[in-house]
Amino acid sequence: MKPLIAFFRANPQVFVLVLVCLILGIGTFFAVVFGLVSAGSDTTNGEPSGVIGSLNALVGLLAL
Repeated sequence: MKPLIAFFRANPQVFVLVLVCLILGIGTFFAVVFGLVSAGSDTTNGEPSGVIGSLNALVGLLAL
């Protein structure tokens, strides 16, 4: 463990990069788990639900 700490002290940019990767990786993991848990149905018919259209309209209103 001491060599790893010494390496990070000598290269702080590597430490920051490792932190960023860990934070983004954990965030992505939780986003995928939340998406799987909150999925409404196990069987879909392939038809769009209209969520994209709603978000597009909202972004259009915010852009004004």
